[in-house]
Amino acid sequence: MRSAAPPVLDMVLLGGGHSHVQVLRAFGMRPLEGVRVTVVSREVFTPYSGMLPGHVAGLYDWRDIHIDLGPLARFAGARLIAAEAVALDADARRIEFADRPALHYDVLSINSGAVPAHHGGAGVPVKPIGRFLPHWRALRERIEPGQRVALVGGGAGGIELALAMRRSLSDVCPITLLTDSLLPGFPAGAVRRLAAALAAHDVEVLQGFKVAEVQELADGNAISAADGRRLHADFLFWVTGVEPPPWLQRSGLATDSAGFVAVDRQLRSTSHADVFAAGDVAGMVLQPRPKSGVFAVRQGPVLAANLRRVVSDRPLRRYRAQRRALAIVGTADGSAVAARGALALSGPWVWRWKDWIDRRFMARFRVLPDMPEAPLRLPGRLQERLPDPMRCGGCGAKLGADPLRRVLARLPDQAPLEARRGVIVGIGDDAAVVRVSGADLVMTVDGFRSVVDDAYRFGRITAHHSLNDVIAMGGTGLAALAMATVPLMTETMMEEELFALLKGAVEVLNAHDVPLVGGHSAEGGELALALSITGVEGERPLRKGACRPGDALLLTKPLGTGAVLAADMRGKAASDVLDAALSSMDHSNAAALEVLREHDLRALTDVSGFGLLGHLGEMLRAAGLGARVAVSAVPLLPGAAELVAAGIVSSLQANNEQALGDYDITSLALADPRLRLLVDPQTSGGLLAALPSDRAEACRAALVAAGYSEAALIGEVTAGGWQVMER
Repeated sequence: MRSAAPPVLDMVLLGGGHSHVQVLRAFGMRPLEGVRVTVVSREVFTPYSGMLPGHVAGLYDWRDIHIDLGPLARFAGARLIAAEAVALDADARRIEFADRPALHYDVLSINSGAVPAHHGGAGVPVKPIGRFLPHWRALRERIEPGQRVALVGGGAGGIELALAMRRSLSDVCPITLLTDSLLPGFPAGAVRRLAAALAAHDVEVLQGFKVAEVQELADGNAISAADGRRLHADFLFWVTGVEPPPWLQRSGLATDSAGFVAVDRQLRSTSHADVFAAGDVAGMVLQPRPKSGVFAVRQGPVLAANLRRVVSDRPLRRYRAQRRALAIVGTADGSAVAARGALALSGPWVWRWKDWIDRRFMARFRVLPDMPEAPLRLPGRLQERLPDPMRCGGCGAKLGADPLRRVLARLPDQAPLEARRGVIVGIGDDAAVVRVSGADLVMTVDGFRSVVDDAYRFGRITAHHSLNDVIAMGGTGLAALAMATVPLMTETMMEEELFALLKGAVEVLNAHDVPLVGGHSAEGGELALALSITGVEGERPLRKGACRPGDALLLTKPLGTGAVLAADMRGKAASDVLDAALSSMDHSNAAALEVLREHDLRALTDVSGFGLLGHLGEMLRAAGLGARVAVSAVPLLPGAAELVAAGIVSSLQANNEQALGDYDITSLALADPRLRLLVDPQTSGGLLAALPSDRAEACRAALVAAGYSEAALIGEVTAGGWQVMER
């Protein structure tokens, strides 16, 4: 059951590590009253290091070893911001980023990991894993027989990864492990077993090889040891220790002797009572331990409890680090070696045990329970009239086409268009056109409640969406007015939210040379933004109804934002699916207009709340013509069809599907997700253009070259009849 109290405290989780995923799950199970939680992570898919060697060996796929922070954050009621911190000011309580507004916090928890300690920048560090995996995929594609792979680091991670690479690469290349000493701190029995596994799988081990210098060559790396030995490696990986992230030195936080955040037994900073840390980035000064994911996993429940307790001024729990942690090292052959203290065990059963432990841990963050909402208590007769409580934002929240037409028809009569002073185009096109002292002004207003938890990105998307109507008229923006609504929070929180929102909007407006000249802000139930744009028509004004029979229909962006945003509301959208939709929405149509104009553009509209077929219908009605649309040619966002097939659609979908009745649908089932996506409500959608058929393919290719990679020819204008077919 979600909290109804307004947030009065900002808690930021910096990093998506093994401890923070447990914090998010705990907060989802029992929300924090009055606290706004924000998780900031460079990668929205956080890898589980314990399963990395298994992935390299081919035993797990990419999704097996990653936790998707998007649905997990949604479950926790937390905002997710995909960004990398570049600075932290612990005294000012601010986190700085390279490409977005700074973030204020009242309570901060750091579980961002550390950075690899490797020599001189040559080679590839295995951590962070998200940056290692593309290098590993590239190696798999490029490696040639006989080329050598070298790994620096003789700890458990280095050995496990070397054996995993051997399994993956078979015998096509030599693999060499360079180490000062093999498995320091491990019992002799475990060292013997793992050394035997390395020998059995033909992994060369050079012990006492303390790397002194690495020289990058055109054909690889020349590695020199302190004792004078040299080795050439075509591919070099570092599986060594870690160092603190650079921004930590300038943060003002107390650090341990190695530069990591100094924390006490409660995982709290020894210098700042409002900061906690866990995992590799934390230095446990009172109970020092080696850097290991084992400790981060064990710290998670204590960290979650203490973050909850600190905001209610309750005594904090102690974290007691185990002195002898269990280590299980897979040998990539169906077996593993377990070590704890002086004890060492091995065999296939140990691998099955490890696999069970890892899969069980990951399952906790994939299969999330449905938390009950507060029931609405109405008499049975009234209960039946309740609308779906999962109301979409963006253009999925738009009033349906039929109710809107009925409202417009019920308004008092207005003077005929030609008699209205200065009105050239009124209701019915993408924007109104008003003549003032000889200039034809293009005027429009658009906006909605937030479609994403990140206020900055929401501001950008709203600005793009609002500018689209002016762009679709072939106009140039002159000025904008904003109407911003911010939910009730503390004054500081409301100020920061409004700043992030407007900064995003102003960045986009500035890129289009449209100044924000004023507006109004208000307190409301949820974050919302509307922009009124005033512009001027271009030398060649565009209208919806100017298409001709035989014209090609071209769409510049894929469809599916309505379904994806609806899925995100329910915590059902994978982060890569959501990111693709957000990236599409955060992409201006201005450059597309220029390309279209260069290819004899005739008619244009933007695709928004009524979906592709709804807006195409507006074009056809205005022109008195028909069209044929090939559903197989229409580009779709990744994952959108799968979401619709699973029954996840926008709250406007049912109303929009009434437009399907206007079309003759050939050889397609009405339940076909591709067909249903033709009326999916779009937020900051693409442009739908009609242009001469002999210019169409060249235009599509030019759009792809200009960055509209999904631009597609989807059909043609006809003399009559509205048709949708397979191809």
